[in-house]
Amino acid sequence: MRELDFHNWLTSNNTPKKLCSDYISRLKRLEHSLEDCDLDEEYEKDKCISLLELFNKSGQNKKMASRHIGNLPIGKYHIATYKYAVNKYLEFLTSN
Repeated sequence: MRELDFHNWLTSNNTPKKLCSDYISRLKRLEHSLEDCDLDEEYEKDKCISLLELFNKSGQNKKMASRHIGNLPIGKYHIATYKYAVNKYLEFLTSN
């Protein structure tokens, strides 16, 4: 993940400081909680389509089970905040 560039992009788009750190924190946790997960590589591979599919059914699916190695709120409502952070990062990548 291009953390510094992403942070600068968020702040230039008037994202509150707390929200910037929340996005980055969630994305780091996601990268550490999924096997072989690097957001930039996922983007290069298929524009993060397969990564976003992991969030179907609140993460309670076979694809997530095959890659999940850490601590994510699988099956809980707030797993959607991780998906939203990925979508924000995608927005950043496509804008550059």
